[in-house]
Amino acid sequence: MNVSRFIARKMSDGDVGEEKGRISIISNRIAWISVAISIAIMIIAIAVVLGFKSEIREKATGFMGSVILVAPGQSPLNEQYPSSDSFSCAGRISDLNYVKSVDGVAYRSGIIKNDNQINGLYFKGVDSLYDLSFFEKSLVEGKLPDFKGRVSNDVLISRRLASSLNYKVGDDLVAYFIGNDVKVRKFTICGLFDAQLEDVDKTMALIDLRHVQRLNGWTSNQISSIEVRIDPAKDIPQATDEIENILFSFSTEDDPSLFVTSITRVYAHLFDWLTLLDLNVLMVLVLMIAVAGFNMISAILIILFEKISMIGLLKSLGMNNKGIGNVFLYRAGRIVGKGILWGSVAALVICCVQKYLKVITLNPDNYFVKYVPIHISLLDVVLIDAAAAVVIMLILSVSTIFISKISPDKTMRVE
Repeated sequence: MNVSRFIARKMSDGDVGEEKGRISIISNRIAWISVAISIAIMIIAIAVVLGFKSEIREKATGFMGSVILVAPGQSPLNEQYPSSDSFSCAGRISDLNYVKSVDGVAYRSGIIKNDNQINGLYFKGVDSLYDLSFFEKSLVEGKLPDFKGRVSNDVLISRRLASSLNYKVGDDLVAYFIGNDVKVRKFTICGLFDAQLEDVDKTMALIDLRHVQRLNGWTSNQISSIEVRIDPAKDIPQATDEIENILFSFSTEDDPSLFVTSITRVYAHLFDWLTLLDLNVLMVLVLMIAVAGFNMISAILIILFEKISMIGLLKSLGMNNKGIGNVFLYRAGRIVGKGILWGSVAALVICCVQKYLKVITLNPDNYFVKYVPIHISLLDVVLIDAAAAVVIMLILSVSTIFISKISPDKTMRVE
């Protein structure tokens, strides 16, 4: 039988029947409430950051994929130096368990106008096999373009762009392509999407790949870049390195020269912003752990002072300092456990309310989303709770050093 745990349990049971005004009872309540608030804030902070990461990554990869293969020295929007959409190790890349699709796309810059307003635009050409699930999720009006069969004149643009140029679904969109000569094409707006990434929304339109290839003077197998979409759970830099190794190891002399880049480099400003959020969350975690830890130290010291006679008695009966310290650590553990339990429950309730009801809204022009995003799992909560409990108990173990300074012959006389 663990004597320290038995004594701690009896101490806790004895406090229930004691007067409510005792300082230790008040301090205990303050301590577990402090722990609960700290745990709730930590869980919510991590849930929000993970939510932002998930949303921003989904939006960025929705436009260009996670990993991009381009001609050396060119950007993914390249319209001058085409690459072939066929290369020998394409199958090896597609067979990776985290790769969802490998698609060739082509770009051409153009100008559109309506009344007296002019806007530059990148026309992204895709084929009928291209994964349009992101645009389907972002679609707010109209329908998705259909690129099967004959060359389609459908164009999908953003609601933000349509609003600025007074376009609506069903309108004709006349585009001018400047090169050695001016080429004019007329498209029909089939739908509007809203991805809430202003820089991309206003500068990207989706059209048939065959239109872009003709405008660029390319053959049917020439494209600007190759987009590789991967599972959201897969780390993008790691996937980039693995795909780069495949190209380096298995490419042949007949393959086109391809350079591997990632969406984290193309939209570096978005991912740098997410990195700053990580730093902010780290500061919140440290601060909340410190607050909870020091409040618990205050509570345990008050208990120590109130039980100073008992400490002297236990010492006189032969219990060592470590055993007595464990008594108070077990007692503190019950308080910490109560705070962690209630804090976790409160955090999960708040996260669920925000996730499903979207109570707290944001300005998408500044935050790229319309509401505070939430992404958390029970495993994340368990890991946060376990880490917090370990750190707080380690902090509390320092306070038990006070026990070694107590002399039985003096404390036994304390009433």
